[in-house]
Amino acid sequence: MDSVTIQLLGGCISAIIPMLFVALMVQEENSRRIILYFCWGVFASLLSYGGNMFFGAPQDSMARVTSAVAPIVEEVCKGLPVLLFLRRRKYPQITEQIVYCALASGVGFSILESIYYFSISMESISDVVLLMIRALTTTLMHGMSTAFLGIGLLILQKQRQILLPSVFSLFAFSACIHALFNLLLPTNLAVIAMLMPVGLYFTGLIMMKNEGDKKNEHEAKIQTE
Repeated sequence: MDSVTIQLLGGCISAIIPMLFVALMVQEENSRRIILYFCWGVFASLLSYGGNMFFGAPQDSMARVTSAVAPIVEEVCKGLPVLLFLRRRKYPQITEQIVYCALASGVGFSILESIYYFSISMESISDVVLLMIRALTTTLMHGMSTAFLGIGLLILQKQRQILLPSVFSLFAFSACIHALFNLLLPTNLAVIAMLMPVGLYFTGLIMMKNEGDKKNEHEAKIQTE
């Protein structure tokens, strides 16, 4: 193993084991599930590093890996466990819990990634400022790109006949968001890249509120009948 892999493995162990202790203590099932998805996100960051190295050919430039390889590998690694909600026997009705779990996976992913980038920096005051900017932008980007996978499955759960193409489309949408963010960040349009995650966050809040209103209206209609 190279030093970077060892470093990521150490960060992964340091984050996951304490959170597993918390998950064991938490009695409420939904809260425990969110913690476990967070732990998966941390592990997915390590998994993605290996995937990026494997699928990114040695002659590929870092720019190509960042814009073409990483978005696909990372979104698949973060989002795969979200598909567990499609098991009809355990989840006959998908709830907003899928969105919270997807968001937790993305946030967990970004934490290990941010620690890695800070560890290879000069560790000056400017690097601390950059770390804060990453926490405000990249964390939201990773969280929301995976959360939109959950939102899409929540909305489309009744369309079982198009479920398979829907899953591929949602993964592609998440990867496109990720790739666009990575492409814009090193350019003069970096401000747009940094505002994108914030916009996605509030868009997600609005969509979740609309879904909640529809659910309440449906329940109220059933009660009146």
